[in-house]
Amino acid sequence: MTVLNILIIDDDAGDRKLVRRLLLQMHPDAKVAEADCGQSALSQAGLPVDVILLDYLLPDGTGLDLIAQLTATWPRAVLFMTTGQGDEEIAKSVILAGASDYIPKSAITAEALQRMVSNGLKVAEMRWRIQEQQNELRLFSDVLVHDMRAPLRAIKFLSDQIQEDYDNGEFDEVTRQLGLMKKSVRKTSDLIERLASHINPHSNGTAEHVTVDSLFDSLRAVMAQNLAASGARIEWLSGGLGVSCFPPDIVQLLQNLIGNAIKYSGGKTPEITVTAEPAAGGVMISVADNGIGVPPEYREKIFEPFKRLQRGSDQPGTGLGLATCAKIAKRHNGAIWCDPHAEAGTTIRFLVCLGKSQAQRPA
Repeated sequence: MTVLNILIIDDDAGDRKLVRRLLLQMHPDAKVAEADCGQSALSQAGLPVDVILLDYLLPDGTGLDLIAQLTATWPRAVLFMTTGQGDEEIAKSVILAGASDYIPKSAITAEALQRMVSNGLKVAEMRWRIQEQQNELRLFSDVLVHDMRAPLRAIKFLSDQIQEDYDNGEFDEVTRQLGLMKKSVRKTSDLIERLASHINPHSNGTAEHVTVDSLFDSLRAVMAQNLAASGARIEWLSGGLGVSCFPPDIVQLLQNLIGNAIKYSGGKTPEITVTAEPAAGGVMISVADNGIGVPPEYREKIFEPFKRLQRGSDQPGTGLGLATCAKIAKRHNGAIWCDPHAEAGTTIRFLVCLGKSQAQRPA
């Protein structure tokens, strides 16, 4: 069960003690921090906070004035307002200001707090997911408009040229222009496929317990043409492990990572090592290459949608590959990161923590 991080903001020490005691009855593992005023609360900005209980009247202002600053500091936290007196107008104003609920101190019981916190956390999680989806849809529409404009303009231009050359009987030129049009169509099709893959990477299906070797075999089959064309040298180290996962997703994730290793090889023959090893709660798989590397300031940003390395901007793509990898890792209760200790090239590691026997060697 996830440990709750709770912040109680109240200038009355007795009220803080009561709320802390009641909360710990329902959530004995919770980490509870306290503040006696708004300034004291905001000074704890570095702490993780899931739940905020805020008194309406504080020495340095009203809780109502503080809501915006608290939600900006802890955007994923659920906030509840408390007050010594019940008042419908206060309740309405705090809800409109962004609080999830309101409770008079006279009505505070362990059961009331449990119900309020439980419902509030569900609503907060749903609200956060909706916000993430809205942000992603906005980015999606931006890249769709930007990246599809060029190939569509090219197709329109080429179609006009083909018509003109056909009317003039220049059939060799028509053939050449048709070849260019096919390239533009392929580019548009690839873009659409990448966007679709990012939005919904294999959302259906059942997790399976498979060998890592079987994943590598599928990957080699899928990438046979790319590997042959690039001359890439790959070392596959499965460790004889098995893993519980959605196999198509993991193959796609590895395909993206190895594709990037080939794309950003810097003109050298790509040398790639794919390694699986047991990790706490699952299996860790690493893809290490001898390419151009990732500057430290980009090592976290590259997993955000539509983020690309400045020096890789001449390479084709949408900047969705690693963002899709991050979504797949998250779906497997894992994480993905760029190893900051890689001495040369790039090493990207990801965890798969799905199922009860994911790090066992198969029989």
